[in-house]
Amino acid sequence: MASSLYDLSIPPQTRQLLKDLNLPPDFLSSDSSLSDAPSDFDSDRDALDDPPSHVQIQLSPPKSPCLVPQFTNPDPQTPVKSTSFINPEPIKTPQAKPLKHSPYFPRVPVDPESCLPFPPIDASSFGLIQEQLAHDPFRLLIATIFLNRTRGGVALPVLFQVFERYPTIKAMAEANPPDLVSMINCLGFQNQRARKCITLAQTWLSYPPNKSKRYRKLHYPRKLDGRNVGREECIDEEDLRVAWEIAHLPGVGAYSLDSWRIFCRDELRRKASDWKGTDATEVGFVPEWKCVLPHDKELRAYLTWMWLKEGWIWDYNTGDLTLASDKMMRAAQSGGVAREEEGNWVLETSPVKAVNGLHESD
Repeated sequence: MASSLYDLSIPPQTRQLLKDLNLPPDFLSSDSSLSDAPSDFDSDRDALDDPPSHVQIQLSPPKSPCLVPQFTNPDPQTPVKSTSFINPEPIKTPQAKPLKHSPYFPRVPVDPESCLPFPPIDASSFGLIQEQLAHDPFRLLIATIFLNRTRGGVALPVLFQVFERYPTIKAMAEANPPDLVSMINCLGFQNQRARKCITLAQTWLSYPPNKSKRYRKLHYPRKLDGRNVGREECIDEEDLRVAWEIAHLPGVGAYSLDSWRIFCRDELRRKASDWKGTDATEVGFVPEWKCVLPHDKELRAYLTWMWLKEGWIWDYNTGDLTLASDKMMRAAQSGGVAREEEGNWVLETSPVKAVNGLHESD
């Protein structure tokens, strides 16, 4: 009965199609096994969210992959990701940028050890210990041993204690090495310094510097200097080879020789009564300090200051001279603080520019 009623509900065209395909009339009936859903259809339903009750789900019959049209979205949208499990990123505090220095004002020196007071050029003294010891060459050489690799503020108080303990060359020559080592222990290199001081004094007593006796110092002041003088050879003051009156003393290096030449040599050779050419009798006499090209920064600053007294800017690499401008001389007359920057001395009085090793104000 149900089948006959179902047959009446089938349109004539559909009934004819079933007949042409040799299919039974109940092929499209709900009782057909071909229309039943498979038993495992809902097997993974628990893994899916239940659809809202008001949404009608329409199931289309499966199609062959080759006939499935490619899905295109005419209005693509950026997918929105769930943020329920995303930890918020910590807020980054922007780092403060370093302050820029104005190019129109000199920078404040940041390294006190690289700075020196630069007195006005009309001052009587630059402030070096060598100026105080210029007429006592033995003590001047001892001072250079103490100042080598050590700042003056640390070395000089100890130096004066040593001078008080050993007031003469003979007293230093007879010093007990452990006692001297303990006195200068805070300076470092105490064993080497003590040995140099004692042997220097002993050699000085036996072979004091003499203007008619000169000895070689290999590669001083220039490379290869002294190679034409024998190791034990002593030459007189008339010999044109490069040699020095104190080069035979132990512990005397380039810094000691530079200091002694600047402040003591003219007096030893009886050319003048001091290093400034005072009481010189020779016509056209040139003080020894004008012939020295030291490597020590304090000696360079001192010679820069000495040349400025005469109105010249001095190139400490070559010894060349440039006439100082009026602005440079005004700055030098005021003095200030000199700092070494990339091998040049900068006088901190106003904006400056480099001129042959010193800096001239704009």
